[in-house]
Amino acid sequence: MTKHFINLTNGIEALEEYDFNIENISFIRIQSSHFESHKFDEVLYELDHNFLMHLALGYYCKIYDYGARAETAKALRIGVEWIKFVLNKRWLEKKYVPIIKYKIVTNYFEEQYKKISNRTKKKLDYYKKYLNIEDEILLEGINGTTLMDNKPEFYKSILLNKIKPNK
Repeated sequence: MTKHFINLTNGIEALEEYDFNIENISFIRIQSSHFESHKFDEVLYELDHNFLMHLALGYYCKIYDYGARAETAKALRIGVEWIKFVLNKRWLEKKYVPIIKYKIVTNYFEEQYKKISNRTKKKLDYYKKYLNIEDEILLEGINGTTLMDNKPEFYKSILLNKIKPNK
């Protein structure tokens, strides 16, 4: 089964592009600014608990995001590879070769991995007891391009149009 995660904020555009069952989507926030400031530990620590549980249980998780000035959103281009690298190492005790822009970045990720705090390791390790996967973290980033970066009213209108809360 597939679980869909909309990365805030630009990923909200995916609600217009794809025909989602609203009950099967969740929101996640992987901040590209964390990668720009080399806060790789923060990216992991801030991962949503539902997201981590679904990955551990073996769901195929897709994260949707839209890049503002690039074909691939940085949160996905770097984030998905970082998450797969770390979870393969911690949960499956196996190597994963991360590739960003056609370059292998294993050495850089190893450096960042050494900086992961104990609180983050503890959070990630909590889900290991629920693993229902043997050899693969089922995670994919779905990219798009946006011209609407930094336009919160645009994203709010999509949410109000696509998600109708019960009153």
